[in-house]
Amino acid sequence: MIKKLALLMAASLLLMPSALATDFVTKSELTGIQLPKGALELTDDDFSGEMVDLLEDIAATMNGKCQYHELLYWEGNPTALGKALGAKIPAELKYKTLELGELENGTYEQFSLTSAKVWYAGLWIDGPNDVSLAWCNVVKK
Repeated sequence: MIKKLALLMAASLLLMPSALATDFVTKSELTGIQLPKGALELTDDDFSGEMVDLLEDIAATMNGKCQYHELLYWEGNPTALGKALGAKIPAELKYKTLELGELENGTYEQFSLTSAKVWYAGLWIDGPNDVSLAWCNVVKK
């Protein structure tokens, strides 16, 4: 229950990003994956403690911990953005849904992307007209 409450708090913070964005980006600095058009990279100041804790929880399910984090935001249709990002994930990365859930104004998905060389833990949050993506690279504990 506490984890769900923290997720709800983090989601509400993420769905209203501040003006601390660094810039629009076309490629993830963390993963190297090409991003759908309109991706806004947010600064560390936008990363709530709750969001970092959630990513750490996801990484722990992968028997690791987060090393570096990245937070991205898009305005637009969440379904179309999800499909566009999914099409850009390299074949060598295995995508696995870890948990799905509903929020007051949207949904969330906890996931992992793994290959023999890299592991990523992520959280995708759909709002009515926007998406937030927080992810980190995972290293063994």
